[in-house]
Amino acid sequence: MKEFLSRAHRPFVEKNVEDDPAAYAELVALGWRVVPLTLVAGRGVKGFDPEALREALEAADRPPPDR
Repeated sequence: MKEFLSRAHRPFVEKNVEDDPAAYAELVALGWRVVPLTLVAGRGVKGFDPEALREALEAADRPPPDR
């Protein structure tokens, strides 16, 4: 995951729920109980799923629709 995001020139914050109780509490508060989890603009991507990650990154780059 780190390599994928680094190659895409995307900044990221790594949190380890096994070592950081606050990170685990944050994960649960967001409604998730699976790791690894990558959040991209509020969208959760479970596991290492390159296609889902690409889609999430592309969606995050799109401007919001006009209303």
